[in-house]
Order: sequence, then C-alpha cells, then structure tokens
Amino acid sequence: MGLFRRKREDVEILPIQLDVEKLAWCRDARVLHVDGVGALRWESRGWEEDADWGRWYLTSLMLRGTPLLSWKDPGCPTCAGLLAAGWGLAEADAPELEAVRETLNSGFTRLEDAVPALAPLLGLLEPGLYVVADGEAYPADGGGRFFWDAPDEWMAAPATEQTGLTDDDYEYEYPGSAPVFLYPSQRRSRFDPDREAYYEERFQRDGPLPRGIALYVQEGLSILLDGHHKAAAAARLRRALPCLTVIPLQCYQWRDGRVVGKPERDRAVFGPFFIPTAAIPAKWLPEKPWVRCKGTQRDLETGRLADREWPAIYRDAGANYPTAREYALVTAAEIGYPTDGELARWLAEPHQYRPQLRAALVLLRSGGDCRLKDLALRCAAVQDRWCSLKEEAFRVLAEMHGDPDVEDFFVKYFIDLETLPQDRPRGTDILTEIAHSFWNRKDTLWNPSLN
Repeated sequence: MGLFRRKREDVEILPIQLDVEKLAWCRDARVLHVDGVGALRWESRGWEEDADWGRWYLTSLMLRGTPLLSWKDPGCPTCAGLLAAGWGLAEADAPELEAVRETLNSGFTRLEDAVPALAPLLGLLEPGLYVVADGEAYPADGGGRFFWDAPDEWMAAPATEQTGLTDDDYEYEYPGSAPVFLYPSQRRSRFDPDREAYYEERFQRDGPLPRGIALYVQEGLSILLDGHHKAAAAARLRRALPCLTVIPLQCYQWRDGRVVGKPERDRAVFGPFFIPTAAIPAKWLPEKPWVRCKGTQRDLETGRLADREWPAIYRDAGANYPTAREYALVTAAEIGYPTDGELARWLAEPHQYRPQLRAALVLLRSGGDCRLKDLALRCAAVQDRWCSLKEEAFRVLAEMHGDPDVEDFFVKYFIDLETLPQDRPRGTDILTEIAHSFWNRKDTLWNPSLN
C-alpha cells in the first residue's frame, strides 16, 4: 500500500487484486482511496418533467463551476439517457491536466508507477473510493458516431443503457457493459492537425504508448478529460485509444443479513468491477455513494463544443467501431483479447463456441487485427444455412470491398444459392442481401495490412 501526497491531495492504492483476465478492454486496474478537494464533481439539478420524454433526473459534471457534461437519467437501466455538451475544459481552470500530461504522453509499463504522477488530477475528485483502469477505449459514442462529433443539444446516448441480447445464442440476457466509449470535453475548434499527426506517428512506434484519461459516466460511456488529439489519431488509424478510466464507487450489492430484515452490503460496484466490501476498510464505505450534492443553479446554458464541422474522414470514423449492442457480445462471452490458440480451439468446434467467436469478430474488427479476414471467412463457412455467427461474419466480409478472397467466397455463395429449393431456409434472404452489399459499395477498399 502506497501513499502519495501532492499539495492537498492524498491518493492511496489499496492492496486489492482485481481480476481483469476476462475483460478484453482492460490490461490492469487498481483500487484507490482519494482524499480530493471536490472541484470535479457531479451536481444534482433535481427532477425534470418532459411531455415527450417523461421524467428525468438531471445531473451535471462540473469542474470549478464550469459544466463539462449534462445528463438526463431516465432511472431505468435498460433505457438510454440524454446527454448535452458542456462548455469545454478551456473555460475551466484546470492546470492539473497540464501537470499529468507528461506522464500520459510518455507512457508507462506499470499502472502503479503512474498513480503518483496522476495525483494532481485525481485530487480534483470528491473524497472517496475509485478504480483506475488501464485499457482501451474507442473514439466513438457507442452508436456509430465519432466521439468528438457530439452535438451541443440533448441527444440519446446508447452507451448509457444496459443492452439486452436476444437471439439464437442469448435469451433476454443483460450482460452489462464496459467503459469503452467516449464523450468529449473540449471544443472542436481546439483541434490541431499537426498535433493529431504527431500522435499518429507515436502510435506506430514500439514501446509504451501515450494514453488518454477519462472519467466514467454510466454503463459503457466515459467523458474524455485529456487525449482528444490522441483519440482523433486512433480514429485515423482505425485502432483503439490506450486510456486510463477513473471509475467511482456507484452503489452496493446487498445480501441477507444476520438479523432478519436488515440486509448487509456484500459487494461495492465500480462500473464493471464488483469488489467484496469485506476487502475495503469500513471507514471508507459511504452509506449512500449515489447521493450527489445539490447544484447552485437549476438551468444550464447550451453547450459550446460544436463550433466547427468535421471532415468526412472523422465523421465516418465512428462506424469503424462496435456499437454498444455489439460490444455487449464481448462482455457476454467473458473473454479477453483472443489469442491464436483460443481462436484455433473455438474454430475447431464453432457451434460450441459461437458466443466466443461472435465476440472475437467484434474485437478483431475494432482493433484492425490482421487475423480478422481469416476468422470471418471461417465463421461465414459454418454449415448452418443461417445463424447469428454466420450473419455477423457475412457483415464483416461485406466491408472488405475489393478483396479477391472475399469476392471469391461470395461468388461461391451465389453459385450454391442456385442449388437451393425455392422455399429457402430461414435467414437466406438476410445473408443474400449482405452478400450483395459487397459489390454495391465501392467507395472504400479494405486494407489487409491493418495491424
């Protein structure tokens, strides 16, 4: 256990081991107690009635009185919340971001080594328990939009809801999510092409990679506090952004207590992490971690981030990454980033390992992995006339415009289609429509040299 002091902030690493083996997005994670000053905090604006949308609980993420994000929570975990942009970090007094930027940009090999240098930024938070996770985030919002293309006005945010899966592999399952999608905190006009190009070059070097840092919002969404140019560079390279995500204690899971009618706290919930309360000093476990301080004003001005238009190469970048529903397949399968050995084992018995293979398609596609084409071709060739795995493999292949191996696969598919009876099996029309789209879109060519 280590204690690091930076001016008024204390950050203590708790000796709790977190298992990240089945979290494909996460390399490492640590539990912290932060004795912060509360300059960066969520503030409650109370309840709001809306004739079109219903009743919402309104909160805002504030940094020294400057709104960074406003959120309308429907109070239903399977419903998407509404988000509106704030005013941007440029209007907030945040020298702490400059203080940690060198650590974020230079990269590091061990998370615990980076925590002392992050203390100035962590010290802005309210006092309490947090998990800081070192992993990957996508420069996208979970709905196919480039993350920095968020509008100022209220917009439904699919990554804030718990996604349900129901198909031939899942029956009304809600696997939870992972904080892999991002929301901006900087004005678009602060974009610098030279800075973005610098990070493109950095990401293609060997050695520790520069990272962004984000604060968890809800389910699969976090707000990016530093690293907008890194995220833009990742989008240009069609890769994920190395990112530290700070996740506060949200609530507890309860169990029956020793006294009838008095339940006891069982586990502390930090987004996707569930930690036994017995492992945490009782003095640091608040009675109601979900209670937020009351804001000093009820109404907020319109956001100020959308002050320029993005070129098509950025606007279209969000489509290269999974949606919140697609990433739910990854969390449901409970796999890490697939190794060659795992892929070989799953492909040897594809019907048994359909959930794992579907998740692997999502991960390899979003990571620009060169193994994607072979995996998709083999999944598309399973014997079933239709299944969710086959359909998703077809969709992946249909994006590889101009690839001769994929074209040959689809030509053979249509030849085989001619031999089927007129009353064709379920799903054939869906697969045929996807196969046609391989030739219908010629605007981009797939690059098989993606790393």
